[in-house]
Amino acid sequence: MINFRGVVLSTVVVALSACTTTGSLPSQPEKWEPDKRAQAHVDLGLDYLRRRQFKTAREEFDLALSLDPQSDSAYHGKGLLMAQSGYTEDAKKLLAKAVSINASNFLAVNDYGTYLCGNGEFQKGIDVLKRVELRPDNQLAANTQLGLGVCNFEQGNMAEAKKHFRAVLDASPTLPQALQPMAEISFQEQNYLSARAFIERFIASGVLSEKILVLGVNTELELGDTEKARQYARELRRSYPTSSEIEKFRTLLTSG
Repeated sequence: MINFRGVVLSTVVVALSACTTTGSLPSQPEKWEPDKRAQAHVDLGLDYLRRRQFKTAREEFDLALSLDPQSDSAYHGKGLLMAQSGYTEDAKKLLAKAVSINASNFLAVNDYGTYLCGNGEFQKGIDVLKRVELRPDNQLAANTQLGLGVCNFEQGNMAEAKKHFRAVLDASPTLPQALQPMAEISFQEQNYLSARAFIERFIASGVLSEKILVLGVNTELELGDTEKARQYARELRRSYPTSSEIEKFRTLLTSG
């Protein structure tokens, strides 16, 4: 299973990367138009959300909505807050509201569609993402493809998932969120050389995960490279000492 949390709320990082706030509003905001003042509060709310200061983040999003009740970015930000706080139904309603106000808010569309899939509403999530998949103005098309890949993967539609993950990797060859499921699919298809290649690309990206190391052990055992499998097992023990998978590889770890 893919960790939806790593995909679905990842766009908050994108939003924050464009945010230049420093924890306070710029000087003389009262001279701004209400929508600009509202966006400044949204930016602050996202900043507080990144710091996990949820109460203050909510206050900022609510301030934004009091200034501009049609602020799609405020509904989106508050939806992300509710999602991170575990209020699933509230999150879905807020994200849906953001998308209904502005169907070209591709950050919100991608988060909403993938969040639906993360909560078991696969076809609904896919339908949301499909509506913007081929739009020429979608500058976040790779994120949309990633969401479609994740949704189809979790639904068990591996052929469709592969198509979308490959599109993501064409644009971002080192993206771990696409490399790991491609490695899993290759392993399931008994295409172990392909699985090895995706695993090595994942690790070369500078990221590790428990799942990729376990997959690395099993892939190398299938390929007959016991020493490489042992290396993955040792890294698993070192990086994830509480992993329940370590016991399965005890013989491998003690035989080398």
